[in-house]
Amino acid sequence: MRKLAALLCMFTLAACGQSTQAPPAASEAPAAEATAEGGVDSVMLGSTQNLPDWLLVARQRDCRGEGAADQDCLGQVHFNQRTITRSADGATADIWVQVTHGQEQLYQYETDSTRTTIRYTRQRLHYRFNCGDQEFTVVERQIMGSNETVVARDEPQQIYRAPARGSITHVVLPIACRGA
Repeated sequence: MRKLAALLCMFTLAACGQSTQAPPAASEAPAAEATAEGGVDSVMLGSTQNLPDWLLVARQRDCRGEGAADQDCLGQVHFNQRTITRSADGATADIWVQVTHGQEQLYQYETDSTRTTIRYTRQRLHYRFNCGDQEFTVVERQIMGSNETVVARDEPQQIYRAPARGSITHVVLPIACRGA
């Protein structure tokens, strides 16, 4: 009798569009997957209303030396779906990407009197894409400290260039420009 009641509940929930299992964490589900040829399949997000701000789009290997364990080398790349903006004519699109490195990185900057080196594992990048020409530029880069605080930022000279195949800009260009 209990099995019949449980089965009836499952069918009722399925008919309502509900799942009997907890959905996987959206931040752990890649928004795009690499194909065997190294390209990227498009993924359409039906509704982003209930998704978290930062969505996992790629994992990266960012070790520079030998001897580090594989799990220590893996970094993650997320994009913030709520920061995507497109021009009215669709010619340009902006998106923020967050990179969490597997190993500590160095960021150096100088003033007239000091040279400072910051060690970090997370940075955020504001990309602007020229959708028609399939090019991008970095508008702003933020080096993140503890508690999501920005400890350094720079605004590099805006030079448009084509994304390298397999790079994160190659992966997020269609997401920013077309939402796919």
